[in-house]
Amino acid sequence: AQLDYCTLADRQTSQVTVIPAKNFNLKIAFADGRTLLVKQELYHNQEQTLGEFFAAWRMKQLVKMFPIEEQGISEYLPELLYFDPDNSILIVNFRTDYIDLYEYYTEVGEFPLEIAKEIGVLIAMVHSQTFQRLEYRDFVLDRSPAEVIFNKLDIVDRVSKITPQVFRHLTQECLQFYRLYQRLPNLSQTVIDLRNSIQPSCLVHNDLKINNTLLSTNWVKQDKNIIKLIDWESASWGDPAFDLGCILGSYLELWLDGLVINNTLSIKESLQLATIPLELIQPSLVTLVSTYLDRFPAIINSRPDYLDRVIQFAGLSLIIRLETMIFDKRVFGNGGIIMLQVAKQLICSPKIAINTLFGQDANKLISN
Repeated sequence: AQLDYCTLADRQTSQVTVIPAKNFNLKIAFADGRTLLVKQELYHNQEQTLGEFFAAWRMKQLVKMFPIEEQGISEYLPELLYFDPDNSILIVNFRTDYIDLYEYYTEVGEFPLEIAKEIGVLIAMVHSQTFQRLEYRDFVLDRSPAEVIFNKLDIVDRVSKITPQVFRHLTQECLQFYRLYQRLPNLSQTVIDLRNSIQPSCLVHNDLKINNTLLSTNWVKQDKNIIKLIDWESASWGDPAFDLGCILGSYLELWLDGLVINNTLSIKESLQLATIPLELIQPSLVTLVSTYLDRFPAIINSRPDYLDRVIQFAGLSLIIRLETMIFDKRVFGNGGIIMLQVAKQLICSPKIAINTLFGQDANKLISN
């Protein structure tokens, strides 16, 4: 197709950069200041893609067609310009005036509450505006046959049984993860019960983390729309607790990634000496969740155990992170063991974990 996004002169003066990612990504910077991101999904197997870009494009259509746009949600989303389903190509307007929130947090070392509040507002908006709405459900579930709903939760089956493929591809160090996991029968069964408790009821991002959140470089002077939530390729009709748990889990990863690991230190001491301590992150966790619940009170009425399940999904998100590290980096050391222990506490003892993470019990958090 002739899209006319650039002229011959633009081609000669533009700068093209390959961005490492699971798909093939090109960033094209033009002399007039425009920047495009061209993404092509790679084949998964049998010369087929997973159809992930289809979900992202459907999100754009959903926002346009339904009253959810009255809430101004499109201001929080990436600007998708073009989708070629036959070749799995997606073109996105790349905003150079936004930065990766993960990089902001790690480089600046500060956690402004305004950012956490805006995230809570956005997630609550998506969940509450589509909650138990049949027209949204039918639209979202009219999806590409190649897509897999809840594919993130396939991990529940993978970690329960070591397959020959795992033995072939992983080192003895990485296999230690599976051994430790399977030696914790309470954890394994609770994870299975958590997966079985899923109640799809609204639109979910399904890969919600601070790495998929962009922050305006001028956010201090902006009154609203300081963030954008990107990478909607896994969006589906799902359980809102999974989304909220995943974003909390990504905040906890900032804490756990900065652990001081030493054979002379106990797990408790390593956690306390982290370069980004939990106490620094805690106010943002409280603000994000209390804002979310204030904007979406119906979810507690529908699921009184909602916060417990959110915390459990936060723990599961850490296990998902561990498996990703094992297969991508072939690494599982003492830091991974500590992360697994933290995940276990979140999953198996959510009420205790709520007090630890937020410094208050669930009732007080809901009433904030």
